[in-house]
Amino acid sequence: MKTENHPPYFLNIEGQEFPWHAPTITTEEIASLGGWSADTGVIEIDNDNNERTLTHGEVVDLKPGHGFAKKVKWKRGDTLHDQRLAAEHAMLMNRFGDVKFSSGWFLIPSYPTYLEGWNRRETAIAIQAPVGYPATPPYGIYVPAGLRFNNAPPSSYQEPVGNRPPFEGEWGMFSWAPDDGAWRPSADIHAGSNLLNFALGIATRFQEGA
Repeated sequence: MKTENHPPYFLNIEGQEFPWHAPTITTEEIASLGGWSADTGVIEIDNDNNERTLTHGEVVDLKPGHGFAKKVKWKRGDTLHDQRLAAEHAMLMNRFGDVKFSSGWFLIPSYPTYLEGWNRRETAIAIQAPVGYPATPPYGIYVPAGLRFNNAPPSSYQEPVGNRPPFEGEWGMFSWAPDDGAWRPSADIHAGSNLLNFALGIATRFQEGA
């Protein structure tokens, strides 16, 4: 039986446990428990040490094994590359929801395949920001192994892959880049090419079928 003396939840915030009374909590409430200002960014860390930046006002469902850490906007050791990937991650989450990030890779958990011939109506996809990104463009569509079109492997597709995404399971890869090849990144992430553009363009490959 739950009582006021035995809170149903405990939050691990930077190694310290805090009791909590409800199955959900907001970004600002986490910051308050951690002793941070209300506009401090917050990073959620799951059981696999994947990190996800919470948005302001976001309501989080509490899950066993999850912790929270303060996101420092400016800190020693941060690079422009790190800041770019954090901004890319935020853009992908705004469009696709719970996008995971790990070591330069982004996992979109559910992406439609559009055509009846695919053996999955939707699939997870992973994309990589390669060394040298954004000057070096992303390449390839990574999907969990076993994706088929009309019961056959699609063209320009291989599995398993040597350059394996750091996410659970076996993976295959489409050799793919946008047809126009117009990768023109800018210091302003919204003004030039970015991973959100790349991810949205993947729809054209699935619409081609085999």
